[in-house]
Amino acid sequence: MTPLQQSLDTFQATPKERFGVTGYRFFLVAVVLQASFPGQFANAQPLPGSNAPVLTDTPPNFLTDRAFEDALAESISLAWQGQNLRDGLQKLSKTKQLSIILDRRIDPSQQLTLQIQKRTLKTVLKVIATEARADISVLGNTVYVGPARIASRLRTVEEIVASQLATTISVDASPQTRRRFELLKRQTLNWPDLTTPRELLNEVASRYALKIESVNLVPHDLWRQATLPSGSATQLLLTILAQFNLSFEWTESRDGIRLVDMPLDPRIEKQFTLKRGTEQTILSKITRRMPDLEPKVTARRIKVVGTVEQIETVEAIIYPERQPNNARPNQRKVADGVTVFTFEATAPLGTFMATLEKQSGFMFQYDPKAFKQADIRLDQRIFLEAKELTAKEVFDKMFPPQKIAYKVDGKTVRLTPAPR
Repeated sequence: MTPLQQSLDTFQATPKERFGVTGYRFFLVAVVLQASFPGQFANAQPLPGSNAPVLTDTPPNFLTDRAFEDALAESISLAWQGQNLRDGLQKLSKTKQLSIILDRRIDPSQQLTLQIQKRTLKTVLKVIATEARADISVLGNTVYVGPARIASRLRTVEEIVASQLATTISVDASPQTRRRFELLKRQTLNWPDLTTPRELLNEVASRYALKIESVNLVPHDLWRQATLPSGSATQLLLTILAQFNLSFEWTESRDGIRLVDMPLDPRIEKQFTLKRGTEQTILSKITRRMPDLEPKVTARRIKVVGTVEQIETVEAIIYPERQPNNARPNQRKVADGVTVFTFEATAPLGTFMATLEKQSGFMFQYDPKAFKQADIRLDQRIFLEAKELTAKEVFDKMFPPQKIAYKVDGKTVRLTPAPR
């Protein structure tokens, strides 16, 4: 078992991937408009000069919607010994009926050795991605595995781009409303080996009657066979463009898109109504778990500006009863004055140590020469997750898996190579 898997003892599934209310609003509008305008939403004709790929007749039968979410929450065990990354992901994709897209920048030939016992499929995929120096993002009905700097932004960028359609939808007969509904219609994109990303963009453009500006920003490349099941125009386009660090903007009439660089720090805003008397408790929990978020409380309303994942975490703190299975997170009492830690991150071991020194006052002492002789590297990336853990419990997850022994003396933590 690698050190990374040993640090997952208390990992919990993250909150639901999308904002349910928004999804239901789209669905209801779709039903009304489809009944009012039959025949208006047939597939658009291909754009002149487009070179769309020849799609296979029967794309894989991947899970979607609730079945997709349930599969990600399913508990599984996994044992890999020198497993090729691409082949391993393809096996998981086939056996679990999930669409998994590996970003073109992640080395598919990496050999991974893993042993994971009874973790959710989403957690397993995150561990695999971390071992491959990547991360995951769930976009629609697809699991994207790519560079962490892209995966961490992808869903927030999608929410921003999709909201530009949602904010103007109304149940009427206007051409603008019909056009925006067309772009929300979900389709499956399936392509064979040696398809180019420009061909895929042309295919999406032809289906949704879109013109693409600045398509020359997408270089020539040849992609392996894959499927994006039941995605909106926004989801299909972003899954392709993200692999070139690109996003897009809608034209005013929504009949085209302009390719742009992916935003460096995308954020969305959301407000929540709090129960009377819980304002300070909720604020304390949020700031302790996400100290950089800076929520603002006015009367009984709290406003947060952050990523989709951060806002989902805030929502889980405010409304724990809405979490999957209506189960509240495990809670326990700790003695007054005892510092507890709550976080989830992938970073070098030395970064965790520096952060703890800065935020909690602990000082770590060790002999660099002894660490070097024992082949202990502080730049080794690990996944560490803590939920209301004491300092000792955090140290137990940080150091023994890295073959490091520790001794706590007040605020000083002395580290030595563990006996072999």
